[in-house]
Amino acid sequence: MTETSNHPDRNHNFRSILQDVENEEAIKAVFEGFKATVDQPGNIFYETFMKFNPNAKVILTVRDSPEAWAKSARETIFSCNNASNWFQWKLYRLLWDIFEPPQIKLVHKIMANKKYHGVNPNNPKTDLTQMYTDWNNKVMETVPAEKLLIFNVKEGWKPLCDFLGVPVPNKPFLGSTAQMSGM
Repeated sequence: MTETSNHPDRNHNFRSILQDVENEEAIKAVFEGFKATVDQPGNIFYETFMKFNPNAKVILTVRDSPEAWAKSARETIFSCNNASNWFQWKLYRLLWDIFEPPQIKLVHKIMANKKYHGVNPNNPKTDLTQMYTDWNNKVMETVPAEKLLIFNVKEGWKPLCDFLGVPVPNKPFLGSTAQMSGM
């Protein structure tokens, strides 16, 4: 998200995708110049990327449980989903709507499309554990097994490097959100 956010001139492409989630030219334009993508917004377009590059590999990063992912997501990327009561949620939504960068708004609307997640991840009524499970199942059903690595960061470098065909670095692997946020 950070790198694509550095290109606000591409936001019109997100608007085009919102109008037509099959708009491959707009998807291509958003990611022009990039060789790989991690997380939002690239992850929602993995099927299109596989069309663009039939040799593409997909890494599905998983947590120990759907509940662990949902807890982490509520505390970070979908913090609006963390409101404990109606008033708090409305206040979060108001502040989010005022200060949220336009690109993120567009990406979350695209995520709510049935082709992708089909739900708004910032709505506190959204069952994030079900969203996580449904997403992982969809990826596992649509990516050929030889092109898919199901990866838990607790596994460290070896399975990741083996899958990518690169040597294992002689550096510690950062295996948790806590470790990475301390950087």
